[in-house]
Amino acid sequence: MPRPEIICHMITSLDGRLLTERWPSGEAALMNLYDAAAERLDADGWIVGRKTMEHYVASDRPALADRALYRSDLIGARSDRQIGICFDRYGKLRPESDEIEGDHLVLVLSDRVAQSHVDALTALGISIFFAGPEGDEIAQVIQRIAQAFGARRLLLEGGGELNGAFLVAGMIDEASTLVFPVVDGQQGVPAIYDRHGRTMAQKLALIGVEQMQDGAVWLRHRVIKADRQ
Repeated sequence: MPRPEIICHMITSLDGRLLTERWPSGEAALMNLYDAAAERLDADGWIVGRKTMEHYVASDRPALADRALYRSDLIGARSDRQIGICFDRYGKLRPESDEIEGDHLVLVLSDRVAQSHVDALTALGISIFFAGPEGDEIAQVIQRIAQAFGARRLLLEGGGELNGAFLVAGMIDEASTLVFPVVDGQQGVPAIYDRHGRTMAQKLALIGVEQMQDGAVWLRHRVIKADRQ
């Protein structure tokens, strides 16, 4: 099975910032706009990082073992739900069930996460996938998740650090960007793609423009991979 198509779907200010709580607009209206566009992308699930998931799930100290423990993935019962994938490399999240926003929770952990924490998660029915000693084997783990759940398209929904990691790994096929008519202007506020360390600019090809409600503009770009240039 080929790897799933990955669309980075984000809502941003005109200057590329992500903290919607800073904008002079109601959160409910922003979420309705974002979700309406996401629905049209017809994905089988979504991907976020730990910091984004902490808006919905409690967290605690890292749950790490003394060394990497090489284990097989553990797949829970998805039923007819979509999948919500979260990269939680150090095992900080403390979910209370296998359901997140009505979807089946899938956690991606590093091989260093303690077995006791893994056992607690699987007892809740949560699916667990391991992404190497540092939890950064993105391509491999996404491929396995897609095979396990038959996912053909996934939405990458932040935050900026995770988006940047996927971009550098060549794992983004399309950028779906809702530009809201506001300028943040604050230095240091997280941006759509926030890669630590040296990286190269990525060329895109415009494939769609649509004016949305409240003056927002929906831009869609295909990511031009190196072998297509």
